[in-house]
Amino acid sequence: MNILIIEDEYSLADAVAETLQSEKFNVCIKTNGEEGEDEALTENYDLILLDVMLPRKNGFDILRYLRQEKIKTPVIMLTAKSEIEDKLNGLEHGADDYITKPFSMRELMARVKAVLKRTNNIEDTEMLEFGDLILDVKNAKLKCKENEIQISGKELELIEQLLLNKNQVLSKESIVERIWGYESDAEYNNVEVYITFIRRKLKLLESEVNIKAVRGIGYRLEIKNDK
Repeated sequence: MNILIIEDEYSLADAVAETLQSEKFNVCIKTNGEEGEDEALTENYDLILLDVMLPRKNGFDILRYLRQEKIKTPVIMLTAKSEIEDKLNGLEHGADDYITKPFSMRELMARVKAVLKRTNNIEDTEMLEFGDLILDVKNAKLKCKENEIQISGKELELIEQLLLNKNQVLSKESIVERIWGYESDAEYNNVEVYITFIRRKLKLLESEVNIKAVRGIGYRLEIKNDK
Protein backbone atom coordinates (compact mmCIF):
# COMPACT_ATOMS: atom_id res chain seq x y z
CA MET A 1 0.00 0.00 0.00
CA ASN A 2 1.14 3.55 -0.79
CA ILE A 3 1.28 6.40 1.73
CA LEU A 4 2.02 10.06 1.03
CA ILE A 5 3.65 12.13 3.80
CA ILE A 6 3.29 15.90 3.46
CA GLU A 7 5.50 17.25 6.25
CA ASP A 8 8.15 19.98 6.29
CA GLU A 9 10.09 18.72 9.34
CA TYR A 10 12.63 16.54 7.56
CA SER A 11 13.66 14.49 10.59
CA LEU A 12 10.05 13.72 11.50
CA ALA A 13 9.13 12.85 7.92
CA ASP A 14 12.12 10.49 7.70
CA ALA A 15 11.29 8.85 11.03
CA VAL A 16 7.67 8.27 10.02
CA ALA A 17 8.73 6.96 6.61
CA GLU A 18 11.20 4.52 8.20
CA THR A 19 8.49 3.17 10.49
CA LEU A 20 5.99 2.77 7.65
CA GLN A 21 8.56 1.10 5.40
CA SER A 22 9.43 -1.37 8.15
CA GLU A 23 5.82 -2.54 7.92
CA LYS A 24 6.03 -2.88 4.13
CA PHE A 25 4.30 0.36 3.10
CA ASN A 26 5.56 2.31 0.10
CA VAL A 27 6.21 5.92 1.06
CA CYS A 28 6.58 9.25 -0.74
CA ILE A 29 7.57 12.45 1.09
CA LYS A 30 6.77 16.01 0.04
CA THR A 31 7.99 18.89 2.19
CA ASN A 32 5.86 21.82 1.01
CA GLY A 33 2.15 22.29 0.52
CA GLU A 34 2.07 22.94 -3.21
CA GLU A 35 4.11 19.87 -4.14
CA GLY A 36 2.19 17.77 -1.64
CA GLU A 37 -1.16 18.85 -3.08
CA ASP A 38 -0.03 18.11 -6.64
CA GLU A 39 1.12 14.64 -5.58
CA ALA A 40 -2.10 13.96 -3.70
CA LEU A 41 -4.16 14.83 -6.79
CA THR A 42 -2.62 11.87 -8.64
CA GLU A 43 -4.76 9.56 -6.46
CA ASN A 44 -1.89 7.07 -6.33
CA TYR A 45 -2.09 6.74 -2.54
CA ASP A 46 -4.07 4.71 -0.04
CA LEU A 47 -3.50 7.25 2.75
CA ILE A 48 -2.13 10.76 3.22
CA LEU A 49 -0.38 11.98 6.38
CA LEU A 50 -0.83 15.74 6.21
CA ASP A 51 0.79 18.40 8.40
CA VAL A 52 -1.09 21.65 9.00
CA MET A 53 1.73 24.21 9.17
CA LEU A 54 3.40 23.89 5.78
CA PRO A 55 5.28 26.32 3.52
CA ARG A 56 3.45 27.59 0.39
CA LYS A 57 0.07 26.10 1.31
CA ASN A 58 -1.25 24.94 4.67
CA GLY A 59 -2.76 21.56 5.37
CA PHE A 60 -6.32 22.77 5.93
CA ASP A 61 -6.36 24.45 2.51
CA ILE A 62 -4.91 21.34 0.89
CA LEU A 63 -7.51 19.12 2.52
CA ARG A 64 -10.33 21.46 1.54
CA TYR A 65 -9.17 21.49 -2.09
CA LEU A 66 -8.76 17.71 -2.26
CA ARG A 67 -12.30 17.17 -1.06
CA GLN A 68 -13.62 19.81 -3.48
CA GLU A 69 -11.92 17.88 -6.28
CA LYS A 70 -13.63 14.67 -5.07
CA ILE A 71 -10.34 13.10 -3.97
CA LYS A 72 -11.48 10.53 -1.42
CA THR A 73 -8.04 9.35 -0.25
CA PRO A 74 -8.17 9.07 3.57
CA VAL A 75 -6.22 11.76 5.41
CA ILE A 76 -4.69 11.83 8.89
CA MET A 77 -3.70 15.32 10.03
CA LEU A 78 -0.27 15.64 11.73
CA THR A 79 0.17 18.85 13.66
CA ALA A 80 1.45 20.56 16.76
CA LYS A 81 -1.91 22.23 17.15
CA SER A 82 -3.93 20.66 19.96
CA GLU A 83 -6.87 23.05 20.42
CA ILE A 84 -10.30 21.50 19.90
CA GLU A 85 -11.17 24.14 17.27
CA ASP A 86 -8.24 23.02 15.11
CA LYS A 87 -9.24 19.38 15.42
CA LEU A 88 -12.81 20.18 14.48
CA ASN A 89 -11.60 22.31 11.56
CA GLY A 90 -9.67 19.37 10.14
CA LEU A 91 -12.46 16.87 10.67
CA GLU A 92 -15.10 19.19 9.24
CA HIS A 93 -13.04 19.57 6.05
CA GLY A 94 -12.85 15.82 5.57
CA ALA A 95 -9.94 14.50 7.64
CA ASP A 96 -10.34 10.90 8.74
CA ASP A 97 -8.26 11.28 11.90
CA TYR A 98 -6.09 13.78 13.75
CA ILE A 99 -2.89 13.23 15.75
CA THR A 100 -0.94 15.91 17.61
CA LYS A 101 2.82 16.20 18.03
CA PRO A 102 4.75 14.83 19.78
CA PHE A 103 3.44 11.32 19.19
CA SER A 104 4.86 7.83 19.44
CA MET A 105 5.32 5.80 16.27
CA ARG A 106 3.21 3.04 17.84
CA GLU A 107 0.31 5.47 18.25
CA LEU A 108 0.75 6.67 14.67
CA MET A 109 0.80 3.10 13.31
CA ALA A 110 -2.33 2.27 15.29
CA ARG A 111 -4.10 5.26 13.72
CA VAL A 112 -2.81 4.40 10.24
CA LYS A 113 -3.97 0.79 10.50
CA ALA A 114 -7.35 1.80 11.92
CA VAL A 115 -8.03 4.23 9.09
CA LEU A 116 -6.85 1.78 6.42
CA LYS A 117 -8.96 -0.96 7.96
CA ARG A 118 -12.04 1.26 7.80
CA THR A 119 -11.43 2.46 4.27
CA ASN A 120 -9.75 -0.51 2.59
CA ASN A 121 -10.88 -3.44 4.73
CA ILE A 122 -7.33 -4.55 5.55
CA GLU A 123 -6.52 -6.75 8.52
CA ASP A 124 -4.22 -5.81 11.37
CA THR A 125 -1.11 -7.87 12.08
CA GLU A 126 -2.08 -9.51 15.37
CA MET A 127 0.25 -12.52 15.55
CA LEU A 128 4.01 -12.05 15.09
CA GLU A 129 6.44 -14.99 15.08
CA PHE A 130 10.17 -15.65 15.16
CA GLY A 131 11.73 -19.01 15.94
CA ASP A 132 9.68 -20.61 18.71
CA LEU A 133 8.37 -17.22 19.88
CA ILE A 134 4.87 -15.87 19.18
CA LEU A 135 3.57 -12.43 20.14
CA ASP A 136 -0.22 -12.18 20.36
CA VAL A 137 -0.46 -8.42 19.94
CA LYS A 138 -4.22 -8.20 20.43
CA ASN A 139 -4.19 -10.04 23.75
CA ALA A 140 -0.72 -8.80 24.82
CA LYS A 141 0.70 -12.28 25.35
CA LEU A 142 4.17 -13.61 24.60
CA LYS A 143 4.19 -17.36 23.94
CA CYS A 144 6.73 -20.15 23.53
CA LYS A 145 5.46 -23.70 23.07
CA GLU A 146 3.14 -24.37 26.04
CA ASN A 147 4.39 -21.37 28.00
CA GLU A 148 2.96 -17.90 27.83
CA ILE A 149 3.33 -14.66 29.74
CA GLN A 150 1.43 -11.37 29.80
CA ILE A 151 3.36 -8.40 28.45
CA SER A 152 2.33 -4.75 28.33
CA GLY A 153 3.43 -1.14 28.05
CA LYS A 154 6.86 -0.35 26.63
CA GLU A 155 7.90 -4.02 26.79
CA LEU A 156 5.05 -4.94 24.45
CA GLU A 157 5.88 -2.08 22.11
CA LEU A 158 9.57 -2.96 22.05
CA ILE A 159 9.20 -6.70 21.36
CA GLU A 160 6.59 -5.87 18.72
CA GLN A 161 9.06 -3.59 16.93
CA LEU A 162 11.81 -6.19 17.13
CA LEU A 163 9.49 -8.83 15.65
CA LEU A 164 8.23 -6.52 12.91
CA ASN A 165 11.87 -5.87 11.98
CA LYS A 166 13.20 -9.35 12.72
CA ASN A 167 15.55 -9.41 9.74
CA GLN A 168 17.39 -6.21 10.52
CA VAL A 169 19.12 -4.27 13.28
CA LEU A 170 17.02 -1.59 14.99
CA SER A 171 19.11 1.36 16.10
CA LYS A 172 18.62 2.84 19.55
CA GLU A 173 17.62 6.12 17.91
CA SER A 174 14.93 4.38 15.90
CA ILE A 175 13.61 2.54 18.96
CA VAL A 176 13.35 5.76 20.97
CA GLU A 177 11.49 7.53 18.16
CA ARG A 178 9.08 4.63 17.55
CA ILE A 179 8.24 3.90 21.17
CA TRP A 180 8.80 7.08 23.18
CA GLY A 181 7.93 9.40 20.32
CA TYR A 182 9.52 11.97 18.09
CA GLU A 183 11.10 14.80 20.14
CA SER A 184 10.95 12.62 23.28
CA ASP A 185 13.58 13.27 25.94
CA ALA A 186 13.92 9.55 26.66
CA GLU A 187 17.55 8.41 26.86
CA TYR A 188 19.19 5.35 25.37
CA ASN A 189 19.48 3.72 28.79
CA ASN A 190 15.67 3.54 28.79
CA VAL A 191 15.99 1.18 25.84
CA GLU A 192 18.64 -0.89 27.63
CA VAL A 193 16.42 -1.24 30.71
CA TYR A 194 13.47 -2.56 28.70
CA ILE A 195 15.72 -4.87 26.65
CA THR A 196 16.81 -6.39 29.98
CA PHE A 197 13.18 -6.86 31.05
CA ILE A 198 12.33 -8.64 27.81
CA ARG A 199 15.41 -10.87 27.99
CA ARG A 200 14.26 -12.02 31.42
CA LYS A 201 10.86 -12.90 30.00
CA LEU A 202 12.42 -14.83 27.12
CA LYS A 203 14.49 -16.78 29.64
CA LEU A 204 11.39 -17.46 31.74
CA LEU A 205 9.61 -18.77 28.65
CA GLU A 206 12.63 -20.97 27.85
CA SER A 207 12.65 -19.56 24.31
CA GLU A 208 15.43 -20.17 21.79
CA VAL A 209 15.12 -16.52 20.78
CA ASN A 210 17.59 -13.96 22.09
CA ILE A 211 18.02 -10.21 21.70
CA LYS A 212 21.52 -9.54 20.37
CA ALA A 213 23.20 -6.20 20.98
CA VAL A 214 25.03 -5.01 17.88
CA ARG A 215 27.80 -2.84 19.25
CA GLY A 216 27.47 0.84 18.43
CA ILE A 217 24.24 0.32 16.47
CA GLY A 218 21.33 -1.28 18.27
CA TYR A 219 19.55 -4.62 18.63
CA ARG A 220 18.21 -7.51 16.59
CA LEU A 221 16.60 -10.85 17.26
CA GLU A 222 18.57 -14.05 16.87
CA ILE A 223 18.07 -17.75 17.54
CA LYS A 224 20.49 -19.17 20.09
CA ASN A 225 23.21 -21.34 18.54
CA ASP A 226 21.91 -20.35 15.08
CA LYS A 227 24.87 -20.72 12.73
